[in-house]
Amino acid sequence: MTEQHGTIEVRWAEGDRLVRWTHGGATVEKRFAEPPQSVVAWDGHVLVVEAVPPAGAAKDNAVVFDADGAENTRLRPPPTGGEPHWVIGYYTAYLDDGGPVVVVATQVGDVWGRVDLAAGTLRDVRPWR
Repeated sequence: MTEQHGTIEVRWAEGDRLVRWTHGGATVEKRFAEPPQSVVAWDGHVLVVEAVPPAGAAKDNAVVFDADGAENTRLRPPPTGGEPHWVIGYYTAYLDDGGPVVVVATQVGDVWGRVDLAAGTLRDVRPWR
């Protein structure tokens, strides 16, 4: 997949552990232990949804990088109205007209929302499907 979003061009294919993007004349590379679930770029940021974490691990498997490769924030799961241990982890992300939509898998029904960089989580959280 090669996508251009403003000044960021992302190169990543499903199953790859290496995510690469260019910003201006610089190339940024991020290698992950497991292949990410999805990668999207918007407004000077790159969002990587890492592999779904194992049971008992932290559920903050979505990270936003600035165009230069610096980690901006690691997204915390949003409140889902249930028990925190019901959260499985971030599952996928895609772009629409309003920016990235991110899906969180839970044991009682998945939810989606939009990235809130200031809060480090999602806003406008709703049931998925």
